[in-house]
Amino acid sequence: PRPTPPSAQPSRATGLPSRDSFAPQPNRVVPGGRAQTPAVAIDPQEFRQGPSRREVHNDLELGKLRERAKLNTVLGEDGPRTRESALSQADLLLGGFHLHSKEKTDEGADITRDAEHVNSTKDTDPASTRHQMATEMVEANAALEQEALQSLSPTEQAQYLAVKEQLLAIQPEGDPVAALALQTLLLKGSLPGDEALGGGGTLLEQLNGLATQELGEGLDRGQLLSDVVQEVATPESIGQRNKGTCAATAVEIQLVKENPAEYVRLVSGLASPEGQVTLADGKTVIAREELGTDARGIIDDVRSESQELLAPALMEAANGGDLDYQDGTDTHYDGDGDKVHKGLTPSESDRLAEAVFGRKYDTMSGIDTSTEEAAAWDLIQERTAEGESVAVGIDWTGGGHKVVVTGTGVDEKTGEEYVEYTNPWGRTERMPKDEFLDRLNSVHTRAEEKEPPTLPPIFRRPTAFAG
Repeated sequence: PRPTPPSAQPSRATGLPSRDSFAPQPNRVVPGGRAQTPAVAIDPQEFRQGPSRREVHNDLELGKLRERAKLNTVLGEDGPRTRESALSQADLLLGGFHLHSKEKTDEGADITRDAEHVNSTKDTDPASTRHQMATEMVEANAALEQEALQSLSPTEQAQYLAVKEQLLAIQPEGDPVAALALQTLLLKGSLPGDEALGGGGTLLEQLNGLATQELGEGLDRGQLLSDVVQEVATPESIGQRNKGTCAATAVEIQLVKENPAEYVRLVSGLASPEGQVTLADGKTVIAREELGTDARGIIDDVRSESQELLAPALMEAANGGDLDYQDGTDTHYDGDGDKVHKGLTPSESDRLAEAVFGRKYDTMSGIDTSTEEAAAWDLIQERTAEGESVAVGIDWTGGGHKVVVTGTGVDEKTGEEYVEYTNPWGRTERMPKDEFLDRLNSVHTRAEEKEPPTLPPIFRRPTAFAG
C-alpha cells in the first residue's frame, strides 16, 4: 500500500532566482554498507522573485538579430536562403544566444547555451519579439520546407502538416516557435525518424498521434504538443525546473538524443485517459501522477506539461517498488510514510535507465584516486567519441547533481581540457577537466556487450559428419 502523503505541500516563494538552490541531503546506506549520495532536490523555500536575465538578454539579442538581418543576411550571407542558414538561425532562437559564455557558475563552469523555457508565454504572445521572429522564420523557410516534404510519403506529409496546423492553431495567434522547431526537425532530416524503442511508430507518427489522441482530464493539447516538439528539437531545453528530479531528467535528455520517438511515446501514454505506458524493458509500467503540484500562475516556477507528466512517473519507477515518490513534496517515503530521501541514488538511477532503454548499465562510483579519475575520463572520452552521451553524478554546491556529458575538448585559446554537458536546468555548460574530475562521483554507461568466447577447433561441435 502506498503511504499517505503529507497533508500540505511546502509553500513556495513566488519567483525564480538567477540559479537553482540546493539543500544537502543525508546519505542512504545500501546493502554492503556503502552510503550513496542522492542527486538532491531543489529547495522550493529558497526561490526568490527577481527579473529573468535570460529573458531580458534574449529579447535584446532578438531585436539586434532582427535589425541586422532581414533573415537572409543574418549570418552574413547574401543570395538565396539555404537549409544551412535556416537551421543556423533557428538554432539561435531555439537554443539560446551563448549569452553567458563568459560567465562562470559557482561550480566553475561556463554557460554556453541557455535555451528559453519551452512553455515561455512569449511563444504565444503576438507582441513578443520571440513570437514575431519565429513567425518570420517559419514563413521564410516555406520553400525549403516544401522541398524537404517531397522526401516524405504522402501519408507522412499529411501527418507533418497536421501537427503543424495544431501548433499554429494555439490561441491567440498560434505558437510559431514550436512550428519553427517542427520545421527544424524536417530540415535536419529527423523526420519521419526511427521507430520508438517500445514500438508504435516513428517520431513523426508519434507526434501525429499526440496531436490527435484522446487526452486525460486537465491536459492542454496545444501546450503539451508545443512543449514536446520543442524538447525534441532542442534537448537541452528539457528542464527539471522547481523539482529535484535531475537524475530522471538526465535520463529523459539522453532518451531524446538517442530515440526521440520513444520519448514522445512515453509522454503520449501518460497523457492518455488510461495514464500509463510500459517502458522499453517490456515489464516496467509507469503511471501518471496527480497533476497540479506545480505553482500555477508563476510561469517561471512551472515545469512544461511533458515534464509534469514524465518526471514524477520516472522517479517512481526508479524506486522499484521499495519506496513511494510523492511529487507534491518531491520526496521518497517508505512503507510507514516516513521520509527517506530526495532525488535518486546511483543505484536507483541505473534501475531507471535500464528500464527506460531496455538494456543493462554499468556504474563506476566512489571515484576518489587519480587512477580512478583517469579511468573515468578515458571511459567518458571513449563513449562520447562514439556519439553516446554519458550520465554522471557530480558534487554540486550543497549536494549532488546529475548531468549528461556530450563531449570533451581542448580550449583553443588556453589549451585547457574541458568537458561539455547538458545540465537538467535547461542549459549547456563547459567545465575545466580538473574541476570536473574533482567533483565527479559516478559514471553511468551502457554495459559492454561481450561476445561469447571462441572455442579452439578441437572443442567445436562439427556441423556435419564426413562420409
